[in-house]
Amino acid sequence: MSLDELARPRFTMHAGGAHTEIRLGVYGDHQVTNALCAAAVALECGASAGQVAAALEAAGPVSRHRMHVVTRADGVTVIDDAYNANPDSMRAGLQALAWIAHAPQHGQAAGTGEKRRSWAVLGEMAELGDDAIAEHDRIGRLAVRLDVSRLVVVGSGRSMSAMHHGAVMEGSWGTEPVNVPDGEAALALLRAELRPGDVVLVKASNAAGLGALAEALLADNAADNGADSGARR
Repeated sequence: MSLDELARPRFTMHAGGAHTEIRLGVYGDHQVTNALCAAAVALECGASAGQVAAALEAAGPVSRHRMHVVTRADGVTVIDDAYNANPDSMRAGLQALAWIAHAPQHGQAAGTGEKRRSWAVLGEMAELGDDAIAEHDRIGRLAVRLDVSRLVVVGSGRSMSAMHHGAVMEGSWGTEPVNVPDGEAALALLRAELRPGDVVLVKASNAAGLGALAEALLADNAADNGADSGARR
């Protein structure tokens, strides 16, 4: 299994004596397990390996804010995964962010080129009960271990404080981790400090409302492009 520069998996499916190469159009290595589960059901129902491969390669995100990856005209890549969040999906999102930030771009050989700056803009993982504090702390620490450049913790309360504190205790310092009160404050920070080529993960449970933040990041760039086009004309 391998990933391309946007963390889309490629793998070989072994079934019925056939070895079939599959390239997924969805993002993150965790999608390989999902694809293989779907493949197993389809094969059991009589589909051929070729039919399975074609269906998997054609599959993409079917709802908003679920691991939707867009690269803006200025080279900023936005990973909008703001619809839902739990500890497993947070880890998968952060791993995809880290991969994209470190992966060589088109025309670059592995091990060459600079690492892109990465931003993890994270809101609350809801409905974790007694595990909420510990799980948010773990995610803050994981962001540091994955070498995320900037962690923006969005929201107040003990869980969000635990995520920020976890990052600090894991060795993040200065302005690398920051806790802002809401999505508007996070958007203002990103607008002020994002630069071309950065990679931004926006992820939280849907109740945090960070889908609007992801949409604003994309709308900002579209508006800038329109203004630039008008000036050129």
